[in-house]
Amino acid sequence: ASAERGGGPPLRGPTGAFFLSPKNAAPSGQDRGPKPPYGVTVIGDDDTESEHMRVKVNPRFPVPPRPKLKHMDHWDLIVAFDGFKYKQENDGFQNVGRANAHSKFRATLDQQMDEINTLREQEAEERRRERDDMLAAMEENRRLKEAEEAAQEAQRIRVKDITDEMLQGIEARRQREKDRVKREEQQMTAWLENEKRRKQEEDRRLAKEHAQKCEQAKAEMLAAIEDAKRRKKAREEAEKAYVAEQQKGMDDKEAANRAAVQARMDQIERNCATVGADIAARDAKAERELQEKVRRVQEEADRAAKEDAERRKSEHDRKTRAMLASLDEQCKQRDVQARADKVENTKQAQRFKEEYEAGLAKDRAEAEARRLARSKLDETLVDQMRAQLQVHPRNFGITCTTQQTDVAYNQALFEHMRSEGFLPDLTGQILSHGPHRGKRDPFPSVGRYEGPIHPAEMQEVDAAIVG
Repeated sequence: ASAERGGGPPLRGPTGAFFLSPKNAAPSGQDRGPKPPYGVTVIGDDDTESEHMRVKVNPRFPVPPRPKLKHMDHWDLIVAFDGFKYKQENDGFQNVGRANAHSKFRATLDQQMDEINTLREQEAEERRRERDDMLAAMEENRRLKEAEEAAQEAQRIRVKDITDEMLQGIEARRQREKDRVKREEQQMTAWLENEKRRKQEEDRRLAKEHAQKCEQAKAEMLAAIEDAKRRKKAREEAEKAYVAEQQKGMDDKEAANRAAVQARMDQIERNCATVGADIAARDAKAERELQEKVRRVQEEADRAAKEDAERRKSEHDRKTRAMLASLDEQCKQRDVQARADKVENTKQAQRFKEEYEAGLAKDRAEAEARRLARSKLDETLVDQMRAQLQVHPRNFGITCTTQQTDVAYNQALFEHMRSEGFLPDLTGQILSHGPHRGKRDPFPSVGRYEGPIHPAEMQEVDAAIVG
């Protein structure tokens, strides 16, 4: 029987389970019994190749196509053993009796179908639990992703608000500085205009006062000259009247004594000459005194005006120097403040730049982490797809653990197969696939003690002490 069933090496699935290749499981053409439902094919193992395929594809994540033929697993081995036993029983059916064999076989099939249905229900329940767990995990991942995106959006809005507020503060400070500079410029311009206007008014007032003083001095001088001329004219008229009176008296007496008149005329001439010299000297002296007085008044006015101008000029120069010194100090303070503001703005800009670069680095790190997580998720999903697509739908769910459990449950049946010589190589490999994980131990939770035993525990108990 083992020679008819084929002796090729078994296949190991992607989950670690053993499968028999269809060419190794093909039954003999002389089998008279019904063909069991395990893989039978006349083509090779690789049914994904095509002679008409000429397209060469190098996918990033290659995924194999789902196999069209089912490989033989341990359940198919049981079915094959059942067919093998059926052949043996059918050979002896002629001697034993068809009715008893049918009833016995029907009972066996019913028992097997019950076991298969139970296993199918367990597998369906396991798939439902896996689907529920997967949906719950997807929902949790979606919730976490939405929460993370909401937190990132809130952080971005908060950073934008803070940046806008800082920029508005900087712009308001710059505008205040511009207004202050403009206000100071207007104040300085107004002060200079006021100083210029005051200086012009002061110059006009001084010029007016000087002109008034000059006019007054000129009027006084003209009045003094007119008074001197009037007095001179009065004196001359008095002198002429006196001379005329004297001359009349002398004319009256001329007839009496011409010699006396001539003598008197001589005397009068001498007197007139003397009086004119005195009057001329007196008028020259008065003229000189008037001119000296005018000169002194003019010099005093010029000196007072010059002193007042010098005083005003020194006062203006003093105020101008004080103003320039104050402006220099203000300019220095503004330069110092501007340098300090520039340094502070540079530090603040550097701090903003560092925070911005840190934010970008954090965003890049988070994006890289998401990309790596998505890449790992893609790799995991592709691995799952590969693992699932490599398995035939009827072999789906048969893993190394489940196969070990199934073999442990049916170990007696597989040992019976090997004892009867049914595919001894394959049954031996399946039995040695792995430990049975305690499914047949009477106390699976308590392991066997394999450590050293103390000599006191190995002493025999005295019967007298026990009694």
